[in-house]
Amino acid sequence: MTTWKEFKKKKLKSYERAKKEKDVDEDIIPLLELINSKEEFVTLSSCSGRIAVIDIPEIGDKIDSKFLGKWHSEVGVDEIVKALRSGRKTTWLITYPPIIHVACSNLANAEKLMRIANNAGFRRSGIISLKKLIVEISSLERLELPVAINGEMILDAKTIEIIVDFANKKLSRGKEKLDRLKELIENF
Repeated sequence: MTTWKEFKKKKLKSYERAKKEKDVDEDIIPLLELINSKEEFVTLSSCSGRIAVIDIPEIGDKIDSKFLGKWHSEVGVDEIVKALRSGRKTTWLITYPPIIHVACSNLANAEKLMRIANNAGFRRSGIISLKKLIVEISSLERLELPVAINGEMILDAKTIEIIVDFANKKLSRGKEKLDRLKELIENF
């Protein structure tokens, strides 16, 4: 049976490899480093939040879906429209909230991390695995709607502008929550 220290060491190696290969969002690295510096936690996966344009042949079809654009920071309307026009199926604009999966050394530490995440505004956080005591830290800054079909806009330009503004605001709000989470963990 693997000890917590062995498990954490293995996961930290994976994290360092992912970081080296630029598979970790740069703006979330300071928070992940802080979490990983705590003896009782180790991060497993993360996303700092993003805006994406995705071409989806059928609702629920992840296999044949294609990213036409994705941004981890605020994006302009022109970039979004360019990505939307390149779609060939139903093209969606989606804002994903930040998400972090953290393994915890014991149940008490998992509960502490959940409380910290909740206090930072991550209301959609919880233990998603009792076997490995994994806490998912996430929130509700999601926006998801179809915007084009076969490369043709189904919304007028003003509406798309308003939606992109909402998407950027939701992304920004998620990043602010990450800053609050970092501050609370520093004081843990």
